[in-house]
Amino acid sequence: MSRRANRFTMDEVRAFWDGVAAGYERENELVGWVHAQRFREAMKRFACRPGMRVLNIWSRTGGAIPYLRASCADARLVNAELSLAMLATARRRYPAEAFVQTSLDALPFAPASFDAAVSLETLEHVPDPMLFLREVRRVIVSGGLLVMSLPPDTAEWTGMLNRLFGFHHGEGPHRFIAPGVVKTMLAESGFELAEHRGTLFLPLKSAFFEKADARLSGLLGGGPLARFGLRQFYVCTASR
Repeated sequence: MSRRANRFTMDEVRAFWDGVAAGYERENELVGWVHAQRFREAMKRFACRPGMRVLNIWSRTGGAIPYLRASCADARLVNAELSLAMLATARRRYPAEAFVQTSLDALPFAPASFDAAVSLETLEHVPDPMLFLREVRRVIVSGGLLVMSLPPDTAEWTGMLNRLFGFHHGEGPHRFIAPGVVKTMLAESGFELAEHRGTLFLPLKSAFFEKADARLSGLLGGGPLARFGLRQFYVCTASR
């Protein structure tokens, strides 16, 4: 266990997401573009080439799959998920896709199995973030790509609002991590950071706010105010 390990367990994380799986897609539809923004922004940073091997971890109910397929139609895509209930929903939605049930600290893949990995809103839920990142590095080829998103430590107030007003299913066991700490962990686990950007400064559901947020993300996302974006993106290459 690393020095940055959390106090919650894998079983607690799995139990929470099993419990919210039935209503997960319905609740995400209520927040519309705010939820799907992670997929759109990730694909802007995802360099695709024919036949590349891609790991989608944590895949949940498969929300990223249509976006990945639109960018990389012939990718050899594997979707890895912790929750069996989430996995069952994803398999019903996308019967032609490949799914694997896995823990988040021992990935069931050989070293250098993938050319790229996408990990959206995952690291904050992992009991041992360093162990997870080292496992992701192990299964990516040297020079391979990792596109990762997660909220920063400054976003904890959103959970308090959700507990008061019940906007969505909630976060379950988690710890939002400061961008500086994430960057250190990436370097220590064998990744070289190519881009860090804060996004989602106005998480409100309307076309007006989506356009305004895009402008703010362009202005603030790469500067000192980036850490106040509610969704942080990290684009990395696996060290050679």
